[in-house]
Amino acid sequence: MKTIIFAAAALALSAGAASAQGMARPDANGDGKVTLAEFKTSRVAMMMRADASKDGKLSKAEMEAVGGKRAGKGGEDGKGGAGRMFGMMDANRDGFLTASEIEKMVERRFSRMDVNGDGALSAAEMQAGRKGPMGGPGGGGR
Repeated sequence: MKTIIFAAAALALSAGAASAQGMARPDANGDGKVTLAEFKTSRVAMMMRADASKDGKLSKAEMEAVGGKRAGKGGEDGKGGAGRMFGMMDANRDGFLTASEIEKMVERRFSRMDVNGDGALSAAEMQAGRKGPMGGPGGGGR
């Protein structure tokens, strides 16, 4: 559960940065709901925008450069915040996040946000997901 909460905080930070820069919304086809495919595409793209070296991998330093230190408590020493989140997201422990590692975390977040289990996020579910890690108190209900 802690992994999901920390990962959600990282995504929330990246989503906030993306919104501030006027980047595309997750509902790519404009039908009023966000499918898993749309959610993964938008969230992975948001995270990978931090890939300053353009090597297809996200390092902890790159993640911190876009605000990862603010995600969670403690961040500066690597024992909390971005350091802890990064370690939990880095499934193969190679020191980098790949698109596939981010996708796995995004899939878990989508599942938590999709409270009614219909395979798509409504505007209300998306809004609830912005209010806190995993959609506020209770983690989205699942």
